[in-house]
Parts: sequence; C-alpha cells; structure tokens
Amino acid sequence: MEPVELEEEQPLGALFNKYGSDKDRNGYTEFYDSLFKNIRNQPINLLEVGIGTLIPDAPSSMVGFHLAGYKPGGSLRAWRDYFPKGQILGCDIQPDTQFTETRISTVLANSTSREEVDRALGSRTFHIIIDDGSHYDEHQVQTLKNTWHRLKGGGYYIIEDIQPWSRISTDFRKEIADFVGSSSRMFFTEHKNVLIISKERSTKRRLSRKARAAQNGTRRAT
Repeated sequence: MEPVELEEEQPLGALFNKYGSDKDRNGYTEFYDSLFKNIRNQPINLLEVGIGTLIPDAPSSMVGFHLAGYKPGGSLRAWRDYFPKGQILGCDIQPDTQFTETRISTVLANSTSREEVDRALGSRTFHIIIDDGSHYDEHQVQTLKNTWHRLKGGGYYIIEDIQPWSRISTDFRKEIADFVGSSSRMFFTEHKNVLIISKERSTKRRLSRKARAAQNGTRRAT
C-alpha cells in the first residue's frame, strides 16, 4: 500500500498572503501564531466579524488594502487552512461577503445590534472571536458587549485595527475592563493597534476541580 502523504502545514503569514489578506502585512502574524500555535490542531470554533467587502464605498471596504488574488473572506480561508480541524464563521453586513466553503460559513448581521447578532448566531459559541469589522471605537465596544458571552472560557477575544485616534486604550479602557471582569486579562500589542483579551475559565469549573481535589484528599486520608 502506498503511504499517504500528509499535506504540509503552511505558516500563518503565508496563508494570509496566499488569500490576499492584509493581516500579515499589518504585522499581525507573529502574535497570532504565538497565541494559537499550541491549539492549531484542536477542533476550535472561530468567529471573525468583518469578512472584507469589495464594494468600494462600503464602510471598512478592502478596496485599496488587499493583496493580489483577494476575494471577500480571504482571512477566513487562511484561518480554515491554519486550523485543519476548525469551524470558521464570518459575520458581515455586506451581501458580497456571503459564501460557503469547506468548514467556512457566513452570516449577514450588524455586530452592533444584539438582536441581529442573536438571530444570526443562535446558540453558537466560540474559542476565538476576532473583530475586524467597523474600525470605529464605539462599534468595537458594542460588538464586544454583543458577543462576549459567546466566547468560551479560556478563549481569546481580539479587536484589530485600533486607529490612532481610537479611545479603546484611553476613555473606553476601564469600561471594557469592568465589562469583561477582573479574571480576564487584557493586553495591547506593541503599537497599541490590537487589543487581546484572554477569558478566564468559568469559576464553576474551577470550584468543581477544587471540590474534587478536596474530596480525593479526604478519601486518601481515610
């Protein structure tokens, strides 16, 4: 029998560039690879808000920013290839962003509307949520509030493309910290253009582990 040749894992930066995404050019590859390399082969669920429209006058259009060969959903395809067991979901408000491919699906919804988000996502939860949608700080804060409860304990919430004039790292910083809770860790990348929030695992799970440990200790003592 001929041995089955496994497809070689491609570096994340190469995948972004392959599909015309600007994430590698923007300097995001290094910290994403650092965050995700240990879970790369796990069956993760990833939500990316902002699929990347090519409608010229649309808000946050990719026209003029994408690399060669781009079509809407470039970063979704990169994530699909990077996480070979992952399920990837994209959310956007523009109709040209909607498509379905292997392990990729998309929904139409305005992430600043809790009603639209809940209608589109149903009961789905995620290990990773990336906000690459509207780059206005008020919209980024509202998107966080509308989707945070869908992030699993131990997961990552990332806000990309924080603009130089943004109040995410100033006026909104305390509001965000209070909302996600003291058990979650927040940190900005070196240039403060990306916010990464690591969500703590549930208190209930931590307590149950402590209870089991205490119970096992009692059993051993007797």
